[in-house]
Amino acid sequence: MTDMKQYAHRLILPLLIILVSCKKDFMNTPPGDKAVTTEYINSLAACDELLNGVYLKLSNPFYTGLNNIVYAEVISDNAKPKTGASQLNAPYLWSMTTSMSVSTSNSGLEMNSTWASGYAVLRQLAYVLENVDKYRSEDTKKADNIKAQALAIRALVHYQLVNVFAQPYFFTPDASHPGIPYVIASDYSLAIKRSSVADVYKNMIADLNDAIPLFAGENKKVVMNKNAARALLSRLYLFKRDYVDAVGLSLQVLAEVPLMMNTTSLPTNYPHNLFTDNESEALFQLTPLAIGINASVSTSYAGYYFNSTNPIFYATADVADLLAEYAQDLRNEWVKKSGDNWIITKFPKGVVAGFSDPSKSHYQTLLRSSEMCLTAAECYCSLNKEDSARYYLNLIRERVGVPIVNATGVALTDSIAKERRKELCFEGIRMYDLLRAGKSIYRKDATNPLAVTLPYPSNKAIAPLPLTETQLNGLEQNVGY
Repeated sequence: MTDMKQYAHRLILPLLIILVSCKKDFMNTPPGDKAVTTEYINSLAACDELLNGVYLKLSNPFYTGLNNIVYAEVISDNAKPKTGASQLNAPYLWSMTTSMSVSTSNSGLEMNSTWASGYAVLRQLAYVLENVDKYRSEDTKKADNIKAQALAIRALVHYQLVNVFAQPYFFTPDASHPGIPYVIASDYSLAIKRSSVADVYKNMIADLNDAIPLFAGENKKVVMNKNAARALLSRLYLFKRDYVDAVGLSLQVLAEVPLMMNTTSLPTNYPHNLFTDNESEALFQLTPLAIGINASVSTSYAGYYFNSTNPIFYATADVADLLAEYAQDLRNEWVKKSGDNWIITKFPKGVVAGFSDPSKSHYQTLLRSSEMCLTAAECYCSLNKEDSARYYLNLIRERVGVPIVNATGVALTDSIAKERRKELCFEGIRMYDLLRAGKSIYRKDATNPLAVTLPYPSNKAIAPLPLTETQLNGLEQNVGY
């Protein structure tokens, strides 16, 4: 708890700098008032404070609300809006519309705010990277660590944006289809254009490869760190089917941050300590924050929307039935039947004191060792090393108390995909797993005919770009919008 309080305190100063830019929108948003920011960045400590402000923007608004985690579960087949709710109803029905607004009050406009907040983060990261080397002589090790964090977060934000607004890597054989602008400059007056998905991946991978050697010191999970950067790079390689590099990185991470096990001793108790500060397999997680008078700045992570008291979204019957495959599976407790619906109970409440709504008070883990274990299994299977694939798959299965798998061939591939869906459900990756596998979506419990099936490929699997970008900045709109 002490680390969390110190972290929140360090964010108050950058918050004052950020508030100006939070009210501005889209790609042409400067990182703050130009004169104030230029005067502010006059030391390595100031660069560090501005980087702390980046973490605040990641926590709120980029990963707060409907922007990322919840969206990827609802547009796929793991979650659905409560009857009568408007939030994310358009993505659920695959009927998003174009607009210049960043408001989430209209159910068709949710992902505009993802674009706006994502590029606001990227402009601020650019400002950090443009200034940090000026003060390198003050503390070389600290400068390297600031630079490493900024580069790795830049890759993370672009990864999120390219998943939401562009088709998956192998949508075209050479990934030459439109991606997103890869922004590395703070100067918002510079012309921008959409890079190909291939180039976006190339740049993300380069940023992470540049970042990893620069990290120094302990891997604090509430800030970007070496193992988190390795895990993200492993995920990128997996998504582009570079299985050798993906598995190599996943094993490096597992060697340093092993799986939590089902024990009664803290902090290794799986699954009860997931999304808490005792989650020992967390590689990078966002802190729950309630800052200011009457908690005027607070975080609403996935658990707020998937909460048992007043849920806005329910689990689909598809994933609920999957989790119930084995009665002894520890993950059965992640969903609970309530009338005709399945409530999502994966996220804990009241992890940190001081929140009027305890469902807002959990850590949002973005990368963890469980995923690396499943990545290793998938990669080894794709490389025809089935013994190794079964080994890593069964590590996941054994700790939740279900029988080990002895499958081969297609059955093994299917078992790994199913286990990945179970283990990572409601964590914001499901849609992108379906897209990279080229799979259609089928929801057996959808009551609206428009929500039953989305064949692959589909133009409606990705969000439209905001009209501000297409009409004013000349970016190419996604097909179908």
